[in-house]
Amino acid sequence: MSGEATSKTSASAEAFERAFGSVAACNRCQSRIEDYRVVAVFLHDTAAVRAYCRACYPAASEADYFAGGDGIVLDYDSFARRFGAPGPTPPPATPVNRILARLVRDPALSFLTPRSEAGARRLATRSYRFRVTFRLDAGACAAELAVTPQGDVVSLDGEAAACAQLREAVEAT
Repeated sequence: MSGEATSKTSASAEAFERAFGSVAACNRCQSRIEDYRVVAVFLHDTAAVRAYCRACYPAASEADYFAGGDGIVLDYDSFARRFGAPGPTPPPATPVNRILARLVRDPALSFLTPRSEAGARRLATRSYRFRVTFRLDAGACAAELAVTPQGDVVSLDGEAAACAQLREAVEAT
């Protein structure tokens, strides 16, 4: 669901399109803009809502998740109350989406691709691969996580600090 795709006749569409008020910081380039777009990423019972400028919106609406600007993470019921229900209540989260939901709640997360299990499934062979970047004390730290559909770690490679952050997210699910 994006601000462009939301029907303007819906009572909650205006609230979603202006979720961050009159000005928002783009999550990819961090520019502050009035004419921003909103993207919601749904991970079963978790919705991550982020603002993007026109230039950065295409990458965010396709497969990538950036967390460097204005955003909120809500459970499904809170999203439905605030913006209207995007569809029926989702089924319980899969092990992979529980890991991803934990990641989007991490304030240190700055980049995740693909942003959902469905996106990873389209690219997958036997395991789902995710590239992740965190903003930590040491600066930007990147890693790649590969998991089975059951949420078991196949591989974890990258900078030590990013791997530790990913390991914590996996173990917490």
